[in-house]
Amino acid sequence: MRNKRTMTLAALSIGALMLSACGSAGGTAETPASEGAEENLASTINIAISQAPTAYNGQTAATNAVYNTYVDNLTSSGFAAFAANGNLEPNEEFGTYEKTSDDPLTVKYTINEDAVWSDGTAIDYDDVLLTWAAMSGTHPTGEKDPDTGAEADLFQAASTNGFASMKMIEGEPGSKEFEAVFDEPYADWEALFTTGVFLPAHIAAEQGGMSPEGDGAELVEAIQATDIEALTPVAEFWNTGWNYEADLPKLPDTAILPSSGPYKLDNATNGTLTLVKNDQYWGEERAGKTDTIVFKTIVDEEAVQALQNGDVDIIEPSSPTVDTKTALEQIGETVTVDTGQSLTFSHVDLDQRPGAVFEDLKVRQAFAKCIPRADMVDKFVTPVDPEGTVMNLHEYQPAQEDYQTVLDGAEAAQGDGVADIEGAKALLEEAGKTEPVKVSMMFASTSQLRADQVALVKDSCDQAGFEITPQPEPEWSAKLSQPGAWDAVVFGWAGSGLVASGQSIYITGGEQNFGGYTDSEVDRLWDEIVTTTDSEEVIPLKTELEQRLAETQYNVVLYANPNIAGYSSKLEGVELNPTQTGITWNAYSWTKQN
Repeated sequence: MRNKRTMTLAALSIGALMLSACGSAGGTAETPASEGAEENLASTINIAISQAPTAYNGQTAATNAVYNTYVDNLTSSGFAAFAANGNLEPNEEFGTYEKTSDDPLTVKYTINEDAVWSDGTAIDYDDVLLTWAAMSGTHPTGEKDPDTGAEADLFQAASTNGFASMKMIEGEPGSKEFEAVFDEPYADWEALFTTGVFLPAHIAAEQGGMSPEGDGAELVEAIQATDIEALTPVAEFWNTGWNYEADLPKLPDTAILPSSGPYKLDNATNGTLTLVKNDQYWGEERAGKTDTIVFKTIVDEEAVQALQNGDVDIIEPSSPTVDTKTALEQIGETVTVDTGQSLTFSHVDLDQRPGAVFEDLKVRQAFAKCIPRADMVDKFVTPVDPEGTVMNLHEYQPAQEDYQTVLDGAEAAQGDGVADIEGAKALLEEAGKTEPVKVSMMFASTSQLRADQVALVKDSCDQAGFEITPQPEPEWSAKLSQPGAWDAVVFGWAGSGLVASGQSIYITGGEQNFGGYTDSEVDRLWDEIVTTTDSEEVIPLKTELEQRLAETQYNVVLYANPNIAGYSSKLEGVELNPTQTGITWNAYSWTKQN
């Protein structure tokens, strides 16, 4: 039995798109293997995944999804990774790091001398420098964003948090050592060079028309000289060249997809992705214990049946329901069921750009009032997690120890989540709306849960003066960054437990601020938060932030998603992870008895 309700993560921050009570049924992951079982291990483990991976590079605004992270956990390495307790732990198989100064913040990194990509190319300075260039927002195109007026960058990174505060990383081609020096302190500096961040510079260089020879000297020189012309084709490849076709009918040439983790990409067909052991992996502790790992794309509604049929060995539905829990528990002793608290939460974002439906604050507030959040909790959360509740904050979860402290200080964020139809009507009247306000509400077409949520919103808000049109989309995440493609959208954010990584969701022009929200006070508060390294000082700042986000109705937060994993009782080594990292955080160590 695993209960994550005692988590003490300082503050919830967001890193990737998505989209409890303690309990166990059947066997347990800790059951000792029988004598001789080590000689009878299965060669393949099959993992269900709710949506097909979309890219080898999950660091762009269009590909920053947990479904890519599930794969990165096995095919990518970094200086640190999230463990089952939700905390970052150093990965010394990849390398070591040490903070050598607080003023200015300086960190010395050393990459393992044996660390290589799966094609045999050394992991070294050019990989580090490309990561900094792509994630720092320091390579302007000269073109202005029509919505924000900000100058667009060559690299379309999902977030520049932390890297934008980092000076260009000095070094020489081929070097395994480097220093990161910051212009100003950054709260989450240890989380910058983690799993999925480093990408093969020699591939990006070659695909961008440069020679990869000399340890990437040509690319290094172009970045150091800020040669925009030379870097443009490299950036174009970094942005989209590693993307997969929709629904993953096949992989690109695996020669451009080398691995730095214990497994490497082998092939894909019809949404099924196969990984095999990386024979170039240098480590021992994280070396793969099972020959082949297969990800099978299976919508949540079909995942339990796939597990029962033996088509997959483990499922972790992105938005589990009471039906999910009941069906898993009814399978019996052949399946283990673990439940726990996750840092994923469901919410409704609003397009509030000039001319958009929700540009007017009163219209946003009216929509928030008519959404039946308490009903959603009763229908979708408490049957799975009896302690589930309406969530009123953005940066803290109800299960975190500082949640109530922050909520007590953010009066505007307080509420029971019960729909207030009359209050919504009054606000629309104040906004001068005499006709129904038409809202196209987008959601993942593969999710029955999201469809049910939108149906509840329509039933309630249509009574208040809105006219909701459900907008199911198979490629909903690709439309998030398209202005005018939706009026409202319901999805989930998967958190990391970090202090600063949510910045790009809220600030003006933020890469993940899909609704075009802008508020100078929120921008100011985030500037303070990201440079605050004392966790105690973060709490009052985030209290002010939550108050302001509520006053300006940034979006509508619904609830913290419960977390359930169901897996074959023959599978050993599985542990829930509350962060955006997901269930595969340690899948390299899993084994399955035949």
